[in-house]
Amino acid sequence: MFFATTTVSVARDAVLEGKQNWLFAGWESLTITKPAAEKSSIGLIAGASRQFTKKNIKLIVLIVPLKPRYYEPLLPDGAAMSDDIRKRYDMLLTELRASGVTAIDVRDAFKTVVAGKQEVFYRADFHWTTFAAEASADEVAALILSSGPLPGKAGTGMKLGDWINDRHLGDLAANFLSPERKREIGPEAYVIRQAPKVAAGLLDSDPAPVAVVGNSFVQPYFGFSQRLSNKIDRPVSLKWNPGDVGPWATLLQYLKSSEFAGHPPQFVVWQFNEAQLQNGPDAVGEWAAQSITSPADWNARLQEALRN
Repeated sequence: MFFATTTVSVARDAVLEGKQNWLFAGWESLTITKPAAEKSSIGLIAGASRQFTKKNIKLIVLIVPLKPRYYEPLLPDGAAMSDDIRKRYDMLLTELRASGVTAIDVRDAFKTVVAGKQEVFYRADFHWTTFAAEASADEVAALILSSGPLPGKAGTGMKLGDWINDRHLGDLAANFLSPERKREIGPEAYVIRQAPKVAAGLLDSDPAPVAVVGNSFVQPYFGFSQRLSNKIDRPVSLKWNPGDVGPWATLLQYLKSSEFAGHPPQFVVWQFNEAQLQNGPDAVGEWAAQSITSPADWNARLQEALRN
């Protein structure tokens, strides 16, 4: 089972129907950027990174690029990314790093997927493929392992399951298209890992030195946290929500959890989608109502959670 990373505003042209039955998220603008809002979000992330450092926790930010960056020729006729959008991913990385935030460039990971002649996003789905998720996890794992040995016992990492095909409609088709268009779009093969058997009590007895926080891109279906655990050979904890909860509320939920209170990790991997950086914690219409809070209140809650 998997869930779309949609927002409460998806009624605005939810799907762009492209060529060869490729679908794209209509709620992600291909032309408009919000530099001031993005700068505000980067400021909040940088502040969180500094707060984590005080607790001897290293924050790693992972931003998933827009799907059209890889499939622009398949966009509908007349649809194209603006120059500002083309430059945005580089700008976000540059400004995050200049603010002292460790932010990886997953486009490097995606290059290995493309070189292997695999897709990085599904045709009729908002999400990345398992190939892209695992390549990104490998990049994060390499960064974590370069920082020195992790606590815990060797052999406690996740064992990866065998590859299987799971055929179904993509979420953009299933959630937003008419029955007639669903039939025309048709299902596609999702090449995923079969869920491995986990020894009872393994995660309880072995605290995770790494936590992943994000949206449905990092849900278990696509295998990001499993691959990360396998590569670092240690348990990885995971907190994810459907996209309308938003990254800001999801991080606070994790920090207020008994898992974090009992066993703070050494690393927190915080996943965003590229377009989400223009929506702060107060972005009404982008997040569910219960997730909305002012930037100042969000920052205060973050500090309070990290003090406890």
